[in-house]
Amino acid sequence: MLEKLCKQAKQGKNVFITDVRNGFLSLSENQQIILALESLKLGEKKYFNIAIPTLFSKGEQSEFIQSYINAEIYNILSSLGGTSLTIYTDLSNKPLVKILNQVRIAFSLDEKKADRQLFGNCINVIDRMITAIHGDNKKFEYIIKDISEKPIINISCETQSKRSDMLQQITNNLDRKAICGIDIGGTDIKMALSDGDDICCFKEYDWNPKSFIVANQLINPVVYLTKLVRAYYSLIYATKINIDQKNELDRKLKLAMDKNAKIELIIKVVDEVEDVLGDEIKLLDAIGMSFPDVVVKDKIVGGETTKTIGIKRNKEVDFEQEFAKITSLDQILLKLCKKGGAVKSMNDGPAAAYTAAVEMFANNPSSVIDGVFAHSLGTELGTGWVDGASNVPEMPLECYNFIIDLGDYVEKDYDAEDVRSINNVNTLLAGTLQKYTSQSGVFRLALQYFEKQRPLLYREILDKGFVVEKEVNGVKMMVVPTAPKDMRKGFLEHVMSLPERENDELVNEIFRQIGVYLAITWYETEYILAPDCKERTLFGRVVKNKRCFDLIKEGAKSIKSDIVFTLADGKMANTKLMKRLEADEHYTVAQFAQAVGVIYYGNQGLIEKQK
Repeated sequence: MLEKLCKQAKQGKNVFITDVRNGFLSLSENQQIILALESLKLGEKKYFNIAIPTLFSKGEQSEFIQSYINAEIYNILSSLGGTSLTIYTDLSNKPLVKILNQVRIAFSLDEKKADRQLFGNCINVIDRMITAIHGDNKKFEYIIKDISEKPIINISCETQSKRSDMLQQITNNLDRKAICGIDIGGTDIKMALSDGDDICCFKEYDWNPKSFIVANQLINPVVYLTKLVRAYYSLIYATKINIDQKNELDRKLKLAMDKNAKIELIIKVVDEVEDVLGDEIKLLDAIGMSFPDVVVKDKIVGGETTKTIGIKRNKEVDFEQEFAKITSLDQILLKLCKKGGAVKSMNDGPAAAYTAAVEMFANNPSSVIDGVFAHSLGTELGTGWVDGASNVPEMPLECYNFIIDLGDYVEKDYDAEDVRSINNVNTLLAGTLQKYTSQSGVFRLALQYFEKQRPLLYREILDKGFVVEKEVNGVKMMVVPTAPKDMRKGFLEHVMSLPERENDELVNEIFRQIGVYLAITWYETEYILAPDCKERTLFGRVVKNKRCFDLIKEGAKSIKSDIVFTLADGKMANTKLMKRLEADEHYTVAQFAQAVGVIYYGNQGLIEKQK
């Protein structure tokens, strides 16, 4: 079996971790390994059983097993976090013990944060989470013990129904409240500001945080965009200025509210409006924010995503000091709110799940009794999990970092920045979901399929400037330009238009393959997280085209025939604010659902403060 798997990988074929795990467990002669993870809530433990072949040769077979064990541990830690991991196995198996000892080195467990690389990135996230939750300098621990010391594992099959009226309260208590919803992504920021049961305004702003080298480049746009929609809202109710002043400020605000407005113009207009209106600038009641990083207790604590990679690579700054500024973003935004106001933050994945839960509850309260599990397919793969009481589990849930493919050695050889690569841009690890189910997956498959099989479509991509050849340190690679014009959205929209334009099975296969990857994602999230909810709600640009969504479902069902995907579109608009978005002539639910969803999360913060 090992020989076959290694051969597949060298041929450039996928070797899915799900298949490897199931295959190894089914072997008549295998070596059992038990992984015991102590959660961030000290004392709680979760157990995982894996296996490897009893006999394996040195060289490529040993290397493959090392990559498999590393991937299993990495996926568990990337999603659940934890304070310690204990491995129980037969310590007389010297080759296996050697591999398990190598895990410590691979994960940089004895290195400083700044020196950790590859698998070590998830340890940095965990250590920051431990500090945020427990307020001490406790570090993650890795322990190896003999199988004879394994504990007695009691697995309870009982599930307790989770009921709460919070999902009802947050939609029924909006009167006279001004709440800003902020949905921060890798290519844009979307804002929505509620005025009671109505939405005052929407704002979209394109950006590229990956290019930022200091924290303020990330913080300032978020703060000024919030100030912008607040100024727009304040002008509506302003009474102390004359009509000519009001009309002039309105004209300037509309220019700043335009999707293509630059941050320099936005700052200039906001400063002027605030200066003219003075004490008529209204303070917000609350802010809800969806942020693409690990969030604990409304604090951004991850620091290992592509959004902060430019800051991390900047040798002129201390990354921990810079990232601490981003961690304090909730407190910066709180200054824009009334006394007693609230800023509630969550990861963009849970924000998707939360949004779905609110809308599903409004239509049928019993539909969310098992919670909601959602994915957002955009710049990255966001993953969200909310229980039936609207609680967001405190765990990294960085499923875009999951290693699902242990094969495809051919595309592993490309630089991570190359469109054709399967290497994670941030961690440099191969086979992660970042390059499989997000827009990067669409880009990679389009180039892979078209170059040899549809050269005219390949040439069209190059002619339109969606992909260009670039040389970095003597290495030639294919990249999607982000300057002077950001081509990422345009490239994605182009590929998504092809299934209808071309009516070609090769083009269709791009999105079917995305579905295959999502089915593997289902198996992995089920294995590690075991949520009560079995269906997945999908958000994001990659699924906003119905034809592409249908093809994704086809691909997923080829792996798991009974898999259920629910599309977050206008059909899920059941609350007053979401119906207002659905009726808007300029913006869609597919675009702004999460910005509206986190308005309700901000309101939840106010309700919680009042209790």
